[in-house]
Amino acid sequence: KKPSGSLSLLFGRKESGMERKSQYKHRAKNVAKIRQRHKEEELAIRKDRKEKLLSSKRFRFIDGEELSDEISHDEVLSAARSLQKPGPHRQENLRTLRQAFSQGTAYIDTFFKVDNALNLLVGIYTGNDSAQQLEAAWCITNISAGTTDHSLAICKQVAPYLVTYLSSGIPQLQDQSAWTLGNLAGDSAECRQLLQAQGIIPPLMQLLQSPNKSVVQSAAFALSNLAKESTDICSEMIKASVIQHLLPHLSFSTENVSVLAEVSWVLTYLATSGLFLEELSTQGVITKIVSLLVSLSDIQPHEPQIVTPLLRCLGNICSGPDKYTLEAKQNAELLPSLCKFLSSDLRHARKETLWVLSNMTGDIDVCKEVTFGPILSHVLEQVPAAFDIKSEALYLLCNLACHGEDICTHLVESKMLQVVVPVLKTHDVEVLNLALALCEMAIRMTPNGKNIFEKECEGMAKLEALEYHSNEAIRTAANHILDMYYGDKEEEVKMT
Repeated sequence: KKPSGSLSLLFGRKESGMERKSQYKHRAKNVAKIRQRHKEEELAIRKDRKEKLLSSKRFRFIDGEELSDEISHDEVLSAARSLQKPGPHRQENLRTLRQAFSQGTAYIDTFFKVDNALNLLVGIYTGNDSAQQLEAAWCITNISAGTTDHSLAICKQVAPYLVTYLSSGIPQLQDQSAWTLGNLAGDSAECRQLLQAQGIIPPLMQLLQSPNKSVVQSAAFALSNLAKESTDICSEMIKASVIQHLLPHLSFSTENVSVLAEVSWVLTYLATSGLFLEELSTQGVITKIVSLLVSLSDIQPHEPQIVTPLLRCLGNICSGPDKYTLEAKQNAELLPSLCKFLSSDLRHARKETLWVLSNMTGDIDVCKEVTFGPILSHVLEQVPAAFDIKSEALYLLCNLACHGEDICTHLVESKMLQVVVPVLKTHDVEVLNLALALCEMAIRMTPNGKNIFEKECEGMAKLEALEYHSNEAIRTAANHILDMYYGDKEEEVKMT
């Protein structure tokens, strides 16, 4: 839920400040800084996309074995060429390849340079030698964690076998196959569509009932990547009773951390679109997630693997109709627990908690509890934090302030302006918009806001600096505040 009311009023205006000033452009000496900032923003976006892709795909490393020295590209070529020769050395060659593939995508590229190498690997994977089959499966898993080209090659050539082996009854083969399918599903919409057409969902659902925790974890990993950004696949999962299959795993123990984390991500993506919130509610998911978060808030240090997706899931749920927020709030310990997460050393816990609260405060009762309770001071402490946390904190404060004069006045009395006004020096447009909105509401809606902004926070100087901002909306907002609330004073100064 985005801030409403005053935000649309403030930023929906045309440039009132331009009535008394001509349009400003940055001076030449600032052009280099602007270009550099744009370059940094573009790099940040690219990095975020890359990290998003990498977080969806996982190499599988050797467990319980000592890693040898790094394998060379020549060794990869030799091992790949030797796959066509049956015998005892084939398994050693497969072991060399699966270790090399985990070293990076360049080694997978080297493997693909060998004619017919993938076909040979698939032949071993579908063969009768169980030991070599598992080594080949591991190789295929790590190839699937490579680039999109690598994933598509595996998806088009191996996907039917992978789906078939989910029902093999051999836990190690089921585990590897599910892991590989998870990598493929995390790569692209094209891969997800191909896998859906292969009938991947029913056998993955069955694996959620496996007594083998590693198999359950890999199956949930695959389901979470399938559900990501695909309401069509989510709908198929819901119809196949995925929630009932996931609920038995929604419990915390030191032995269940990895499984719970993957299951939590599945639920998070099911809640993203808002289309399946009623199913999550009627089957008790909201109550269960809140109960888990309350318990986990007391376990220090906070467990990032679990806390992050559970908070994200709750935030997604509370972004829907307020009745789901009210259902979550039936647990009286929820807000005190969220307060604990705001004090966490885990930055993701703080960020996701702010996201949850932003969506919950669409309800006036929650808004009052946050504003007039102990949680507000922890929210204000997040404003000077890193950009992503700062942004979430400002969204939350905007949602609070939009609820009226009493709440906005208490925010100002709690020294909100003292932490928000310094943000007006930032270069980020989104953050600036939020900070300006808060300042405008504080000045307009509270008795002392105008005076505090000007005298205690030196807000005028920061607004005047924004009159020259490159972004039109920022210039408009800054000039609006200057004209609407400080125009008379400015004219008096000019007359003297």
